[in-house]
Amino acid sequence: MIRLLTRFSLEKKVFRLGVVAFLVLLPVLPAGMHARETELPDANGLTHWLDTPTEQPVAGKTYWLVVGVHGAGGTGKGGGGVGAWASEFDDVIVLGPSFEQPKRDPNAPRPATMPRDIYQMSGPAHEAKLTELIAQVGKTWSVHPKIVLHGFSAGAQFSHRYAFRHPELVAAVSAHSGGSWAKLEGDDRINPAAKHIPFVVSCGEDDRGSGGPPGTPPRIEGARRFAAQLMALGFAVEFKAWPGIAHQHTPDAKALGRALLQKVREQK
Repeated sequence: MIRLLTRFSLEKKVFRLGVVAFLVLLPVLPAGMHARETELPDANGLTHWLDTPTEQPVAGKTYWLVVGVHGAGGTGKGGGGVGAWASEFDDVIVLGPSFEQPKRDPNAPRPATMPRDIYQMSGPAHEAKLTELIAQVGKTWSVHPKIVLHGFSAGAQFSHRYAFRHPELVAAVSAHSGGSWAKLEGDDRINPAAKHIPFVVSCGEDDRGSGGPPGTPPRIEGARRFAAQLMALGFAVEFKAWPGIAHQHTPDAKALGRALLQKVREQK
């Protein structure tokens, strides 16, 4: 009897150890393990990235092209944080462009206005680069004529401004925690012609920093104001403020963008 109990206890411990080992190993499996990631180097020495559900396109299938835009100092690897969407939808590919940004002296005062040529302002050189990349992707992958834009921080700044400058090319915008936003007046203006584009906008309630010139409100206040202005103009916009969150690209923000992508796919 004692031997049987000892053997039973030993087998129970081995079983528990096996379960623990399995659970410990589970999280290290890559979330986007089925997505294919392809490097797209350019003549300027930058590498851009394309995440796809399969190595080659499926004959006869048309794909939604999501452009995931990185934050300041980042690159396109990972598709601006949403490259995994290519493994979650069989008709979605994610382009992660890498935008150059001049280094700024941290001790120098901020300029009075945002320079027009930087990527946060959807500068002409960066728009041209995105146009070039979309054309390059389109040579292999059949894509819908309108793109879905997703961006965090500086990526949010590029995404919404690109949509206002090229509303005919954009299906939806997912913009989160931008340091500055287009306005009702001035050169950096909300374009009413983009009213057909659905927006989701979010920011952490504790995101009190600012990414714009002097006088730019904290990110949370700027995001609230921007969303309210869109609503006043008749845009379809969903706004979320995340309690207890500072300047972070949270899973909730990505899920909000993913839900918007799902709506666009269903409406096609």
